[in-house]
Amino acid sequence: MPTDLPLTDRRAFLRMAAATGAALLCSVPGTAGSEPDDEVSSPLDSLLPDFRRQSPEVKARRVERLASLGRRHPSGILLCMPFVAADGLRPVAEADMAGMDQFSFNFGHHFKSITDFFNNENSITSSGSHLAAQSIRYQASGEVEALVAARAAFASLRRIYQFGVDAGVPGFMGKPFHFEYSAHTTGDQYLHLLWGLWSFLPVASPSEQAEIRAMLKAVADHQIRVDYTIFNRTGGAWNNRLDGSDYNAIMAALVAAAYRVTGEEKYRDAYQFVVRSGIWQKRARLDAIIDQFRQGSYTAKRWDVIAGARVDEGEFAHWEQIQHSQFTAIAASIIHECVPDLFPRADLQRVLGLWWADHPVGFDPVHWNYLYWFLVSSRDRSWRPVEMTRRLPREEWFGGHPMLSFASKWVYGDCLARFQWTALVVARHCPDLRDEAAAFAATTLRRLRPRHLLWISDPDGRQVPPAVNYFTRFLSSEMPENIVASYWEGRRLGLWS
Repeated sequence: MPTDLPLTDRRAFLRMAAATGAALLCSVPGTAGSEPDDEVSSPLDSLLPDFRRQSPEVKARRVERLASLGRRHPSGILLCMPFVAADGLRPVAEADMAGMDQFSFNFGHHFKSITDFFNNENSITSSGSHLAAQSIRYQASGEVEALVAARAAFASLRRIYQFGVDAGVPGFMGKPFHFEYSAHTTGDQYLHLLWGLWSFLPVASPSEQAEIRAMLKAVADHQIRVDYTIFNRTGGAWNNRLDGSDYNAIMAALVAAAYRVTGEEKYRDAYQFVVRSGIWQKRARLDAIIDQFRQGSYTAKRWDVIAGARVDEGEFAHWEQIQHSQFTAIAASIIHECVPDLFPRADLQRVLGLWWADHPVGFDPVHWNYLYWFLVSSRDRSWRPVEMTRRLPREEWFGGHPMLSFASKWVYGDCLARFQWTALVVARHCPDLRDEAAAFAATTLRRLRPRHLLWISDPDGRQVPPAVNYFTRFLSSEMPENIVASYWEGRRLGLWS
């Protein structure tokens, strides 16, 4: 893996890896070479037999069916991470984690049951992504089944939204732990809520469109009322307006969308107020971190210590910065639709190019996936993987999370999911980057294996300790939906047939 190359050479390497002719993608079966020698089997292999030899369209359809069935729950709220059992996908049970390192809270939120995290931590994101993917599929194919699936995802979002109404905070989208209201959430939940509603709006019925407009207005009003503050973790306040990177872009998109569907000037004013605090139009996440090194203001973070970053030598640890490109890409494209005079096409193209540029960082072209942990040099943006570090004692787990008690070369499926959709946004809006982005997306579809659909995977069987191995048995909360969305969006764009 050429992780010691400067960024420009790494991008050239990725172009070579992805040089397959995106326009020919779906006219041939998905047989893209052999698997790496050290790759181990996946828990999903038995549920998707003969998957690797199938065409990208067949893969997308099988993934769609797997996710649609696997996320169902009697509550009507979509499961975010179904457990991969021998006989299929199902809600996780406490017995599935018996004898292993479990956790009772995550960044200050205490669970009623350990199962709450896997069932609901990302239910809003999964519901919004599922709604977007099925809406895009319907627009590309006209398949009535896609509209039925979209409405199931919309019903999930509607139920979670109603929790906030019933709790006296209309417009607040709390993560529905235990399939009920909670006061814990994060800004990215709103991003996927918006992506889903915005994608569904053109194909929804008149009554559904009215409901979507009311939801978007209420969400915007709530964020304005609390000054874009997300209440989570230990009850502390996290101001997403002042968090000027991708979270600022999300908040800006929420109020811009409210302006588009209502025409009320207060939301246009709110958009201009929010972006005043943003840096996302000029600096991506890695840029902002590197700026701190250059200014001499960077101090070692908790994750630097866990991963063993050489901060004194200008190195920092990555754990979740890279994949936020999708947050900015979705938000920026919606903002352009809503306030094109304030955020014209040239600005959109510039922003998308800026955030897309980091897609080779942390990417393993051999296994075609992203690492969760890796180390980045602030001097030349080169990166290197993290060899397994010692596990911290329970009282030192970052955020109380077992998988944040050590670092190694374990794989994070959601990161590939997010860059896969970002590639399609770039292909739609950036002519100069269209071929590069389309090739990345096409190669991802062709090389897609069952293991790519897992939330966490261990590529060689040596990166996840036995005490937390159960984490490798969950469907990703985002990868299936992003695969479905990107395949059908590519059809809409004429990238493949």
